[in-house]
Amino acid sequence: EIGEALTAKGGRYLEAPVSGSKKPAADGTLIILAGGDKSLYDEAEKAFEAMGKKALYLGEVGNGANMKLVVNMIMGAMMAGFCEGMSLAEKAGLSTTDLLDVLDAGAMSNPMFRIKGPLIQQESFGVAFPLKHMQKDMRLAIALGDQVAQPLSTCASANESFKKARALGAADEDFSAVSKAIKTS
Repeated sequence: EIGEALTAKGGRYLEAPVSGSKKPAADGTLIILAGGDKSLYDEAEKAFEAMGKKALYLGEVGNGANMKLVVNMIMGAMMAGFCEGMSLAEKAGLSTTDLLDVLDAGAMSNPMFRIKGPLIQQESFGVAFPLKHMQKDMRLAIALGDQVAQPLSTCASANESFKKARALGAADEDFSAVSKAIKTS
């Protein structure tokens, strides 16, 4: 709506949401997800290069925001599944440290598990990305899925865990605090 209002008056508009949290912002390694006026993107590209490790032009206004929702939806579903696995390992008498080593040695190795795994073990949920923002993005992704007739049953299930974590008082903690809801299930 903002973009339409600006372009109707002869202006140009570019949305540029980012993928990344506090540390990537501080390190200049964000991923910029731009949509809108291509000439404005071209003019802003050098600034984007200074802020991030990658900038993508995704076409029309809305595509940047939608890409961010899709990325965050995947991250939220991954985190919920990861926390379920950590909880299952613990309840089955397995070492969660061994689980983290196995995950890191194989095809599922990724920075999120490496960083968040030890913090989940310690129940240390210092905020990089607030749980309430992840749950909002999960909700918005589900709405986007409804708009385009794409079922999102895995996302919907993960969203329920995030909603439960909010109800448990974890809204302002890191999104990995979803483990609190999963452990109490």
